[in-house]
Amino acid sequence: MTGPIRIAYGDTPTSYGELSIPAGTGPFPVVMLLHGGCWLASRGAMEDYRPMAAALRGDGIAAWNVEYSRVGHDHGGWPGTFLDLGQALDHVAALAGAHPIDPARVVILGHSSGGHFGAWLAARPKLPDGSDIKGAPKVVPAGAVITDAFIDPRVIDSKGVDGELYCGEPIIERLIGGDPSEKADRMREISPLEWLPWGMPQAYVVSSGRYPVTPYRALAQGRTTIKMPDYPALARAAGDPIEVEIVEDAEHFDFIHEPDTEGFKAVRRAVVKLAGGLSNL
Repeated sequence: MTGPIRIAYGDTPTSYGELSIPAGTGPFPVVMLLHGGCWLASRGAMEDYRPMAAALRGDGIAAWNVEYSRVGHDHGGWPGTFLDLGQALDHVAALAGAHPIDPARVVILGHSSGGHFGAWLAARPKLPDGSDIKGAPKVVPAGAVITDAFIDPRVIDSKGVDGELYCGEPIIERLIGGDPSEKADRMREISPLEWLPWGMPQAYVVSSGRYPVTPYRALAQGRTTIKMPDYPALARAAGDPIEVEIVEDAEHFDFIHEPDTEGFKAVRRAVVKLAGGLSNL
């Protein structure tokens, strides 16, 4: 096995990732890992996903574990965060020139706010030409695994049962570069559910405390009371294949930090199954 190898994909201090390659000749499917952190520069880091990257490498899957700008970074917000994400994904094509990986078999894996960003990358090719954040996609994901995430961006500034904001501070205006009531077009462009079907297989691995139900209830230990859309139901209705695994009473960080937890094992299974299903592409 080789790695992880630190590689820059852009010119800013946050534009880099770690590439881990399994033993063997390849070419290997690739999982692009997107950590969470409430969309904020002050929370979360690429290091959070190192245990999953190591596990997947052992499963014969290359891992492209990326850092990216967020709200609070000089380059973060609109459009920098989204351009970073697209650039990191598109860089897989360049990596394939030097490493035994297959850019046609890229699975996006995102946790928490990284799950929202991962879903956005899945939807990115459907954004209108001329979008400030679309760029010119060179690599299109072949699948996505969304982990313990809310992918409706309205949750970002929603309130919990205690009246406090979901992440403790207002974020959306800085993320989209303006008042969301005046930037409806930008809100739509960062809303992956608006762009279903994404045209790829998906998996949703989520704790029982975050899965949306009807009638709706407070989610994420009461941190949000927004009525959450049923992402899997919407994906199926749009024609996308999706598998769901609900992990009872899982802690939010079980899905990325602890290989022995049911949450981590469920994510690993979902990635291996999805990536393995791409072998004939």
